[in-house]
Amino acid sequence: MKRGPKPETPSAKFERGTIKPYRDGVKTEVIVPGDPPIMPDYLTPEAIEVWHEVLGRVMAAGVTEVDSALLARYCSLEALVRKAFAAGGEPPPAAYLTVLRQHEELLRIAGPKSRVGSGGAADASKPGNPFARNGHRARA
Repeated sequence: MKRGPKPETPSAKFERGTIKPYRDGVKTEVIVPGDPPIMPDYLTPEAIEVWHEVLGRVMAAGVTEVDSALLARYCSLEALVRKAFAAGGEPPPAAYLTVLRQHEELLRIAGPKSRVGSGGAADASKPGNPFARNGHRARA
């Protein structure tokens, strides 16, 4: 590990006016986690309503600006499914419901099992480390 202060990001240098393209032009920046998703302007009014309903839950689950397009697709599809159920005729196609569930799992708002990968305890009865007993067998 190199000693000294960490290098500044190219955007910080650009704001200050000290950017050097031959040195800082080859660096890439990663979007900082924690930025809220940005609502696109192509959403329908029904999808915007869904967006406002789920925004707090997805932010709590760790969704950031990078996931904005996925959240927009989820909101649009949820609005279509709600409209189909409200019409009272035929239910929405099964493919819509399957994709909707997949989006909920990706956004970590589908339930406890969808939060397993993010460190949430889905089942407390199972041990966290399957190798914890290695080398420590019960004596007979």
